[in-house]
Amino acid sequence: MYEVVDALVRAGSSFRPRPPGFGDDPFWLTKGDPHCYMETPIDFAVARSVPGHPVDLALDEDNDMIFCRHCWTAITGPDHRPETMWRSPSA
Repeated sequence: MYEVVDALVRAGSSFRPRPPGFGDDPFWLTKGDPHCYMETPIDFAVARSVPGHPVDLALDEDNDMIFCRHCWTAITGPDHRPETMWRSPSA
């Protein structure tokens, strides 16, 4: 997931920095699971272009979110709406 965040940042995106004194890691521990909060919408074309991008990644373009089913790490953009996560279009 670090590779995906790095690619997004190189493409012009930014992530919410951690509070002073907590280091510069883009991932925060949220209820025990690492989470990166992007300040700009996720560019899913960039995320897909990451070499060797894991097959475990679930790309939820309708919800501005990338989730790794292997390590439970999430990257969310400002348009992320938790109340609509993983719903089918017919739901």
